[in-house]
Amino acid sequence: MLAAITALVLAPALASSHAIAEPRCAGIDYNAKVMEIIRALPTGGGYSRGNSFVSPKFQTHNIGGGNWELRVYDGFPSHCTSATYALFGHLVALLHNGGKIALTADQLRWLEVSWRTPDGAALVDGQDPWWIFNANGAGAAALIKHTGIGVSFRDDKMAEARPGDFLKIFWNGNVGASEQGHQVVYTGRRQVGGGEMICFWGSQKQGTRKRNGRRQPLYFPAREGGKVHNGYGEVCRPRGDIKHMVFSRITCMEQLSAGLADMRARADVNGEGPLRMLRPFEDTYLMSLRKKSSDHATLDSAYDIRPDASSLASVGSLQSEPTQ
Repeated sequence: MLAAITALVLAPALASSHAIAEPRCAGIDYNAKVMEIIRALPTGGGYSRGNSFVSPKFQTHNIGGGNWELRVYDGFPSHCTSATYALFGHLVALLHNGGKIALTADQLRWLEVSWRTPDGAALVDGQDPWWIFNANGAGAAALIKHTGIGVSFRDDKMAEARPGDFLKIFWNGNVGASEQGHQVVYTGRRQVGGGEMICFWGSQKQGTRKRNGRRQPLYFPAREGGKVHNGYGEVCRPRGDIKHMVFSRITCMEQLSAGLADMRARADVNGEGPLRMLRPFEDTYLMSLRKKSSDHATLDSAYDIRPDASSLASVGSLQSEPTQ
């Protein structure tokens, strides 16, 4: 069915029996902003996992008058979480530098990809913003939960998902140490060779897998006549390859400063580290997923991941206690 790409057509959006109320703190369509950033990013750059990827660089600059600016530089080769976190950083920079949101210099620095605490201890998945985003489970959903900047939901029928939603794909049914997944940004659904595809932007590496008794590409081009690049790019994957999906939608970046301040305060409750240095914020559930497995019900409960997209209407009720 998928051996030849005979057509590539954007699938029409499904009509929904319930309209989603999407309160936007400043009336900004953040999904549209995310898609604008994607269109401006380079393609390719290579893909690498483990410690051989090059992390994106966030640099905080004093531009005078008590003002600070954030600059983001993409790292290559990349992997799925480094690419999507760089994209998140570009969104923060666009809004902060443009005066739409206001972060302190310390908050801008806290968003950087850091490998160690100030006293030299190694950071691990589940600690501080980047390592939360990078963790097994659903890192984007976790950071959105902790900062209160949006909502996360499941939508297997693809009735409410929108281009520009962050998306955690699970290739198998597991959560945690035994999971196989991919963190991307959803861009739409398409028909390729008569089969339904879920399309997304991210960093990935082309390969093959057996489908219907034949070796076929892992990823398919997002446009007719297009190519699949190793690294940054938009691609499609057969719907049948995907076991679970968690969508995370940014709706209120104006909450980011207060959310980061709340995370910092919760970390400070544990006291100062050696030489009176700051301790990292710790999400103990995400930290546990490095070595053990969990389940989707626990994941959903931890980060207010809604089982039905219709419940997105209650965006304003999302503030609750972070996992500690």
